[in-house]
Amino acid sequence: MDRHVLKHSFTLRRTHDWMCPTCGKAPLRIREDSFVKEEQSSSRDHSDEEWQPEWIRYVYSCMLVCSNVQCKEVVASSGTGSVDWHVEEDMNGVPQQVHEDHFRPKFFQPHLQIFQIPEACPCSVAKPLENSFALFFAAPDAAIASVHTAMKALLGEMMLPRFVAPSGERRSINLHQSIALLDPKYAHLKDVILAIKWLADDGSQDEGVSVSIDDVMDAYELTEKILEEVYAPKLPTTLMPMTP
Repeated sequence: MDRHVLKHSFTLRRTHDWMCPTCGKAPLRIREDSFVKEEQSSSRDHSDEEWQPEWIRYVYSCMLVCSNVQCKEVVASSGTGSVDWHVEEDMNGVPQQVHEDHFRPKFFQPHLQIFQIPEACPCSVAKPLENSFALFFAAPDAAIASVHTAMKALLGEMMLPRFVAPSGERRSINLHQSIALLDPKYAHLKDVILAIKWLADDGSQDEGVSVSIDDVMDAYELTEKILEEVYAPKLPTTLMPMTP
C-alpha cells in the first residue's frame, strides 16, 4: 500500500501509479484526450480585486487504462481539483512562481484494490473490505466502518460465540468481548484488532471527530497484517544442509 499515491493530489504532468484493480501488475494511465475539468460555480467569478488563482475549484473526470498490454482494463475516475503554486527556475536560472492544477480522486470504477486480500479469505470478510475500498477516497468514515464490519465477520468465521445468556436472557456479544475469546494461537492479534476497533469507534461515536485518510490507511495496514496471518501464513523457512 503506497500511502503517497493514496493520499496526495496529482497533476497532469505528474500522475500517480494507481495499480490496475484487475491484473494488479501494472499502473493505470490517463487515456489521451479523456481528461475533462470544469470550474465549479462557487469559484467562477474572478471579478474580486483580491482574487487569486488558489480560489479556483474544479471537478474532473477521465478514463484510465491499464498499461499492461495483456490486460488494458478501463477504469473511470472523477474527483475535485484546485490550483496551487510552486517555484521553478526559468531558462536563465531565475526563480519564478508557477501555478498548476492539482486534482484529488474521489471515485474509481472499478475501485482500486488498496491492499491484496488473500484468496482464502471468506466472502463475509472480503465483501465489506471491497466496499471499504470503493468508499475510501470519497467517504473515509464509511470506509473505516466497513473495516469494522469485516473484523466482526472475521471473528464470526473463527466460530466464536455470538450470544451469551448470563441470567437466562440471551444477549449478543460485542466486538470487544469477541476479541477476548480469541483462540490462544491468535492471542498476539488481539491488540491489533482492538486498534482497528478504536479507529472505527473514534469516527462513529464522537461527533466532533472526523475520520482522516490516514486513519483508514492505518486500519488497512492492521487488517492486512491480520488477514495474512489468518489466511495466508508464511511457512517457516528451513535451512538447507551444507554439503561438505
